[in-house]
Amino acid sequence: MTRGNQYQDEDSGVLLYHNPETRETEILIDEHRRNQSAVQTLVMRLLGEHARSSTRFVSRSVLQNCRQAQVRQAASNEPGLSLKDLADVSQRQAEVLGYFQTARQIGSSDIHVTTSPGLTRIEMRVHGDLVTVAELGEQDGESLAATIILSMCDVTEVQFFPMRKQDGRVAVTFLKKVGLFGARYSHTPTADGLHFVMRTINDDSDRVPSLAQLGFLPAQVVLVQRILRLPEGMVILSGPTGSGKSTTLRSFSRIWLERTGFLKRLLTVEDPPEGRIAGAIQTPIICDKADEAEVRRAWERAISSALRLDPDAIMPGELRDLISILAGIFAAQTGHLVMSTLHTNSALSIPERMITMGVEAALILDAQLMVGLISQRLVKTLCPHCKVPWAQKKAELSEDQRIYLEKYCSEPGLCCPEDLYFRHPEGCEYCRKAVVLNGRTVATVGHGVTGRSVVAEVIRPDARLFRLLKTGSKEAARRYWMANGGITRRTHLLHKLGAGLADPLEADESIPLDEDDVLQVEGSFSAQAAGTAAISGSAVLSEELKSLVSQAVSSGIDEGLARGLQEALKVALTALRQNAATRTNQSGSQVNHNAGHSDNSNSNSNSGGGHGR
Repeated sequence: MTRGNQYQDEDSGVLLYHNPETRETEILIDEHRRNQSAVQTLVMRLLGEHARSSTRFVSRSVLQNCRQAQVRQAASNEPGLSLKDLADVSQRQAEVLGYFQTARQIGSSDIHVTTSPGLTRIEMRVHGDLVTVAELGEQDGESLAATIILSMCDVTEVQFFPMRKQDGRVAVTFLKKVGLFGARYSHTPTADGLHFVMRTINDDSDRVPSLAQLGFLPAQVVLVQRILRLPEGMVILSGPTGSGKSTTLRSFSRIWLERTGFLKRLLTVEDPPEGRIAGAIQTPIICDKADEAEVRRAWERAISSALRLDPDAIMPGELRDLISILAGIFAAQTGHLVMSTLHTNSALSIPERMITMGVEAALILDAQLMVGLISQRLVKTLCPHCKVPWAQKKAELSEDQRIYLEKYCSEPGLCCPEDLYFRHPEGCEYCRKAVVLNGRTVATVGHGVTGRSVVAEVIRPDARLFRLLKTGSKEAARRYWMANGGITRRTHLLHKLGAGLADPLEADESIPLDEDDVLQVEGSFSAQAAGTAAISGSAVLSEELKSLVSQAVSSGIDEGLARGLQEALKVALTALRQNAATRTNQSGSQVNHNAGHSDNSNSNSNSGGGHGR
């Protein structure tokens, strides 16, 4: 056995391992053999040869799995493909540009390429759905991926490694040829081959959609404009991946820049910039995207250094972790408006998410700091020429579907079942689009849909709302917000359904029609209801006291101590009942006190159908 492969011996208990996730060299040591002299000698030798490597004790099974993975890596792609290994680079580049061009023509946001034994499948995401546009040989897919990484990205590695994750950003020289502002590449190995995605970003700086075009209600537009007039604070937009957050942020940016007459400085930090913002200074994150730790450090440096560039407003594309959130808070506290995104389920969950990430609640729950909480989803907009009315569709619905829609789509003055329209499964000449590759139609998209539209919640928090959140009662906070004119996502959706803009069954998959019922937000914020609940809850607790005492005694706790505990709890419950009764008697005055604040009002109007990314 040579020294070069000694550490690969399954009986050595040691492995020199190149970690594909961290891209660091590690010396893995069998934790059950760490005290053996042969193992220690080999570890010392490897540390001498690889001084910058780290050591890690692992189980025998982990050691074996890492050894097998490294053997597969060595057999499949060592030392990796380089540009000189590729044939017909210019032809492959032309193919990639052809896919970009087609994606732009049909409004696709992402191109997915998946290889498996004997097959490469190419799909494009249109209006949120994936459509297969081509099927090639397995090697064709890897060749396309290698071509992009090695010859079409501006910041790239010198080799292509299909057995570990790699990322890249397509160079501007290629983007200009197909009218794109940006395109980012990312791949990961799979059990059967390789999967890579190319996110396409259109060059539409002159056509940034307005909030109304995106689908916001007039009352929501007014509230957003009011928020963006504030001199400092944090405006946080939440939603899942692909919910149009980046497009909405660009619209926010345009509103802010136009309001200031372009006399103020907006600086963005993005990975990568998701579309041109005329008048803003847009800065990309430049680092090794395969190194997650380096990506985090790059975000931290970029947001922190942005303050030294004399901005008036800052737009970090994403608050990724505690450090970036704290940097955003510092910027807002020092007189800057901060606009960013965070992944949460709802607008009222934004502070909660920040707290779970490590921010102090007292710092976040401040109405002068957190000035805007927004949550959004996207729903498909129906083709006005072929959408199917309720009277025609009703007979095709199951009984459960009909009952569900009749219950949750019945809001007087807003929506009723007779107002509903549904997607035509085949579409028509006005909504269908042909997918053309190499002069040949390979698929059609559209099929009853013309775009996507925002469904949102917009909240301008006040001290009373945050006081309720501080007590841990998100439900009470939501009741208070709604009692003062808050428009929930369901209410916003009903505006669209009442106007015949969306299919209720498809929209229900993004914004459940029973969401308000599930969250128990019907009715106004009621102190009387809170008092009644407290009295009822205390009665249940008192019944449980006997059981708790019995369990304590049976567990060996002194009976006298257990009885003392029971008496103490009884005193606390009595105080709770008295406090609840007082709150009930004063409910009328408290409701009147809470009802005098309204930042948002329902507006029954049709909303537009702009496409958000």
